[in-house]
Amino acid sequence: MTSTVPASAGTVHPWFHEEGRPKPSDLRRLSGAETHELLRRETAGLSISLPGPALPAQPFVLPRSSYDELFEVSRVLLSLVRRAVLAQGGSWPARAEALGADPDDYPLLSGQDNTETEYCAMMARPDIVIGERGPQLLDFNVSGTFGGPIETHALAAVWQRTHQDDGRTPFTGSDPLVARVQAYEDVCTRRNLPKAVAVVGSLGDLLEDSDIRFHQLTLDQFRRRGFTADFFEPHELPDALGRPGALRYPLGLRNFALLDWRERGIGIEPVHQSQRSGLLLLPPQSSGLLANKKALALVSEGRPWMTRAERRTVERHLPWTRMTIPGRTDWQQGEHDLPALLFRERDRFVLKRAIGQTGREVLIGRHTGQQAWEEAVNGAFEAGDSIVQEYVEPLSCPLELTDGRATWTAPVSPVLSPMLFNGRAGGCWARFLPDGSAGSEGKISVGEYSATENAVLTWA
Repeated sequence: MTSTVPASAGTVHPWFHEEGRPKPSDLRRLSGAETHELLRRETAGLSISLPGPALPAQPFVLPRSSYDELFEVSRVLLSLVRRAVLAQGGSWPARAEALGADPDDYPLLSGQDNTETEYCAMMARPDIVIGERGPQLLDFNVSGTFGGPIETHALAAVWQRTHQDDGRTPFTGSDPLVARVQAYEDVCTRRNLPKAVAVVGSLGDLLEDSDIRFHQLTLDQFRRRGFTADFFEPHELPDALGRPGALRYPLGLRNFALLDWRERGIGIEPVHQSQRSGLLLLPPQSSGLLANKKALALVSEGRPWMTRAERRTVERHLPWTRMTIPGRTDWQQGEHDLPALLFRERDRFVLKRAIGQTGREVLIGRHTGQQAWEEAVNGAFEAGDSIVQEYVEPLSCPLELTDGRATWTAPVSPVLSPMLFNGRAGGCWARFLPDGSAGSEGKISVGEYSATENAVLTWA
């Protein structure tokens, strides 16, 4: 059974829709039940969030201009964030202190500042919502452990099988796993290194049934492009890398989060020893400072070295963002006392911890009572550890959904996450709430609900 929900969908914003294209639902060659079953089967063991029962029956399909714009906006803003962070000090420990971060939280800084600087922006994934003015970048995830690469690769592969147009695949998109390998090829070429990479992680970082297949997909992509690639847990280091003498694996993919290891009691000394033995572990830990939201505030305020074109990109695509420092600031063509502005215009702002990625570090003014909001704002200004950002009302777009029995179209408001690897487009991940809730800076990004994941593609 197929049904639609046209009344609530409203007019589709031109950013999401290209005139003259067929509806993706018209190109689906499998039934809703077959699509539902294929999604469940092909994503099993990959830690992909499909909480159901309503699953996507199609990818998010964007016009080519919109798809490309996501990556271009991300490249420009990432470059500005990187430059703003570099300007905060003459070394990476100094930059950490300038951004209010504890240098002790960055124990894997290699001490090779030039190398850290060269590769700090090697892998990045922003979170973007679409507002009336187009893409609005809310924050950056910069590291080797952000979600999206495996998920986008696997989901895109499903959609290549479910949809056809005259026997051809109608959708396309860059592959994050391929783009990541290409980024490592760049490093090998630049440094004249053999194509050999150690994927450093720990079984148990994911759900138990996810680990083996999750890591195998990563290794397979490296091997297909001529790399020697193997997975190593910390207790196998550094001996498994080839000591003494020349390392068999001169490059490492940092596929773990320090916070996760600390919570599980896993020490990092073997990783330290590997670095001292010559392992170039990428991305370097300096990348985490580019994810510090204070860097976005610096860019939003404007830097003296920014060009007019860069300022226009910031004004158009980065919501107004400021650090929680008492004083006066500009907003809406006026000058305001910042704490008083936040108290008076609670519905217009979001409060975010500068360092942190879970829901506990985000508070949305319009979803918070006045007293709780004022207490949180006062605490943030006392600690100086947060930023405030103007709230973005996300636009919705239609997406075909199925529960395996019925198939219907509903308006959803996705968070879009284009991925960059050495500046190279590496696919786009999406999360949304199937019930049509506006989840951008609320329920999805602060983790109050389990969002459904999808791949973002464009027309072939």
